[in-house]
Amino acid sequence: MPELPGLLYKGSVKNVHGVEGRDPYYFSFSDRYSIFDWGEMPDVISGKGEALATMGDLFFRILEKEIPNFSHHSLGLVNENLEKVDFGKSSRILAVKSIKRILPKSSHENGKISWDYSAYASRPVNTLVPLEVVFRFGSPEGSSFLKRVENNASYLKNLGLTSVPKAGTIFPFPIIEFFTKLESTDRYLDDQEAQKISGMNEDEFNKLKKITLLLATHLKELFRQIDLQLWDGKFEFSFLQGHTSVIRDFQLVDSIGPDELRIVSRNGVHVSKEILRKVYRNSSWYQAVEEAKKIAYNRGEKNWKFICIKELKQEPEKLSSKVLEAVGEIYPALVDALMEKKFGLKIFSAPPLEHVIHKLGEIS
Repeated sequence: MPELPGLLYKGSVKNVHGVEGRDPYYFSFSDRYSIFDWGEMPDVISGKGEALATMGDLFFRILEKEIPNFSHHSLGLVNENLEKVDFGKSSRILAVKSIKRILPKSSHENGKISWDYSAYASRPVNTLVPLEVVFRFGSPEGSSFLKRVENNASYLKNLGLTSVPKAGTIFPFPIIEFFTKLESTDRYLDDQEAQKISGMNEDEFNKLKKITLLLATHLKELFRQIDLQLWDGKFEFSFLQGHTSVIRDFQLVDSIGPDELRIVSRNGVHVSKEILRKVYRNSSWYQAVEEAKKIAYNRGEKNWKFICIKELKQEPEKLSSKVLEAVGEIYPALVDALMEKKFGLKIFSAPPLEHVIHKLGEIS
């Protein structure tokens, strides 16, 4: 009986199995969760992995149907025996096309960490773009964007904004930002540096932005259909061979779900991982995380988590059963709401979204 091949990579939420460079790879989604770049947290959210994998498959299918020439790496859900799962059924395992990850090399220069992305100058294909591409339709409360634009007139100007946005501001047009994907912590990049480290020419960089806006707009409309508002989110892409050697194509990789998106109900309740961030933001652990990252940056060290644990003596506390139960209902409820709206089906028999939103409102 077939079983998952060897482990290639263990992430904070999912494990990647496969044979290096050979299709398919298998994303095995766990019930773990991560916030603030910490990695695996002390709790698990029951059923989260199965719902996340099923949701990712659903999004890929919908976007493929609605967007002409849309490229993605999903090969569909499979069961524990690696057999294809019929549409309308669930699984925690998503089969995907294999892609390479070229990790940047790090070194110390003048007490700071320097990252070497020169391997991307060779213009690789079938390789992960070393960027997280973030889209923003607005600046909700708790968004890191609000801190970044404060007292930064030149940055606002580059974005085309004439004043510092407040929490709850809807932008007149979507904004795209870039962050590192393969470093020890997510680092904000301006457009010039994002283009440079990823080895893209100007045409490719503009193409990536256009694809991001197209995908984001379709997702926003999809959530509108179930009475939810999409504020922002992030995508990951890989390079594909283009029709010419001058401009490469892109395919959407990783997955899409409430861990990558900030989704809000009509009455302002977050229906995503942001709920967990809000719960922890008032904790001494979160304050220590922010301090540890600053200390690590000033020392030119990568392991800020070690500083947080060993020097600042802080680790995340476990969540209450009430929080875990409420957050755990987000994932299957979103799948069922989307499936029912688009295909007239339900997979998980989850509580209605209205019920889930009410419970989330009580803990946020």
